[in-house]
Formats: sequence, C-alpha cells, structure tokens
Amino acid sequence: MSSGEETRAVALRLHLRAAFGLLASILFAMVTLTVVGAPVYADPEPPPSASDAAKQLAAAQREAEDLTEQWHQAQDTMDVKQNEAQRAQAAVEPARRGVQRAKANEEQFRVEVDPVVTEAYQAGRLDQLNVLITSDSPSDFLDQMTALDSFTADRLAVLNHMVELVSVSTKAQAEADGAAARATQAAAEAKASFTEIGVRRKQAEVHIDEAEKLLARLSPAEKAQRTRDEGDPLGVVLGGGKGALALKIAMTRMRMPYVWGATGDTTFDCSGLMYWAFKKVGITLPRSAAAQSAVGRPVSRSDLQPGDMVFFYNPVQHVGFYAGNGKVLNAVQTGDVVRYSDLSRMYFHSARRL
Repeated sequence: MSSGEETRAVALRLHLRAAFGLLASILFAMVTLTVVGAPVYADPEPPPSASDAAKQLAAAQREAEDLTEQWHQAQDTMDVKQNEAQRAQAAVEPARRGVQRAKANEEQFRVEVDPVVTEAYQAGRLDQLNVLITSDSPSDFLDQMTALDSFTADRLAVLNHMVELVSVSTKAQAEADGAAARATQAAAEAKASFTEIGVRRKQAEVHIDEAEKLLARLSPAEKAQRTRDEGDPLGVVLGGGKGALALKIAMTRMRMPYVWGATGDTTFDCSGLMYWAFKKVGITLPRSAAAQSAVGRPVSRSDLQPGDMVFFYNPVQHVGFYAGNGKVLNAVQTGDVVRYSDLSRMYFHSARRL
C-alpha cells in the first residue's frame, strides 16, 4: 500500500470511530430521556364504596350538627350577656340619682348641724365632737354618746341625723360605682360572646360544606332511602298541655327540608323546629338543643308522653318531639326532612316536659 493510500485508510478509521461515538451518545441520550424524562402516572385511587361514603357523610353531619349547636349556644350566651348588660346599664342612672339626692340632703342638713358644732366648740364640749368624728356608723355614734350627757336630746337628734345622711350618701355612691362596673363588665362579656358566635359559625360552615359535597355524591335511590319515613305513631291521642300543642303544630311541617341554622317557617334544623313550634304556643325556648335540655322538668324514658322533648347524644347535639308509640318527630339531618324516626334507633340522652 502506498503512503497515500495508507494515509487515507487511517483517516477513514478515525472518521468511523468518531461517527460511532456520536451515534452512541445520541442513543444513550434517547434512552435516558425515555427512562428519566417520561411522566410517571400513578394508578388512580379507587372511588369510595357506598358504605365508606355513607360513613364519611354521617361523620361530617355529626360534626357539623355539633358545631351548629355550639353556634346556637354562643347565640344564647350572647343574648343572656346583652340582657345583663342592659339591666346593669339601666341601674347606673338611678344609682347616680340616688347619690345626688343623698348628697343634696346631706348639704341641706349641714345648715342645721353647723350651729350645733359651733355651740359645742364655744362651750368646750370637744369630747362629743371627737365621738362624732371617729364613729364608724350611726349606731356606733349613739352607743358612744350614751356615756355623754352634755348635749341636749334635740342636739343629739340633729347630730345623729347628720351621721345617717352621710352614711346614706356613702352607700349610694358605692352602689353607683358598683352598677357602673357591672355594666362595663357585662358589655365586655356580650362583645366576647358575639365574637365567639363568628368563630363557631365559620367552623360549622366548613363542616356543613363538607357534608353537602358528600351528600351530592349519593345516587337518587340512596337519597330517597335516607329520607324514608319510619312509620307514623298510629292511634296516639294527644293531650292538651303546651308540649302536646307544640307537637301538633310541628306535625304541620312534615316533609319540610332540614337546613342548618333554620327556624322556620318552611325550613328547620333540629332545635329550630322546637324553637318555632313552642314559640307558636307562647313559649320562647333557648336556641340550642343543649340549652333546651335544661328547660322544663326531667322525664324518664319509661314515662314519656307525646309532646315531651327528647334529646340525643352525649353531650346533647340533637332534639325532637316524642310523638308516642316509640316515634320521634324531628328535623333529622342535612339532605333530610322533618319526619318520624324510631326512638329505639337513636342515641337517647334525656327528656324534658313543659
């Protein structure tokens, strides 16, 4: 092979080697891109089973109802605190007027006292004046003056009346100060209760929204199953008490929808139905089920009568009317309606009668 051919052969080998190197780099990059750069897709989560969805919905509803009742309790507390603040504020002005009257009487009577003091000073009866000054109360003054006979009866009466007026004035001032302090405290507590309402309501709304989203996932058949009636209390004769009258009125709201926080006339939550029905017969209940459970007198489960209020869960979160024959008329839950439920399937807590 000539030197020129040998040179071309070497150049060809170098060119082929470079080409193979480039091709290998390209193939490696392509493999790396395929393995590393390709997106990875996880297997989708299986949808929850019907029983799982029902459990999630029940838990969300219980939490929402509990927080809604806490919201109602905060409203009840605010109402109480506002009433206390109004009563305390109303007492301030009369107390101040009492101070003014007492001080006016005191100043007016000093006109009569001044001559007595002057006479005692001029006569040298400083022991009696000392008793007057150092006495802790009118009775204390009289007790000490019994040992002193320098003053005539009419002069003693004047001094005694003066001491009484000073005592009345001091007491009136203390009452006015106390009334003002109570009014300030009650107003601060009412404001705190109002703030608490906002906190509770926001918490309740979060869980209400969660429950409603879960409810929307149910099929029409599942929704119908949730609102099915559990039978009427057939053959029950209602009495004429306030509870029975309220039950009769509540029965006119059958099949109307449950709405959290509603008190009628066409939507209700559990305690809202009780509040609305009893209001119609002249009784204003507290707004929350827990507060309602302290109204009236307690009744045992074995002594239940139609119209009694029955409460459920511990702590109390739900309420309805006992309707007789083991049935409870209640606004059940979100996505449900006002209807009868079986008492035996509910978590009974207590009962009250009005």
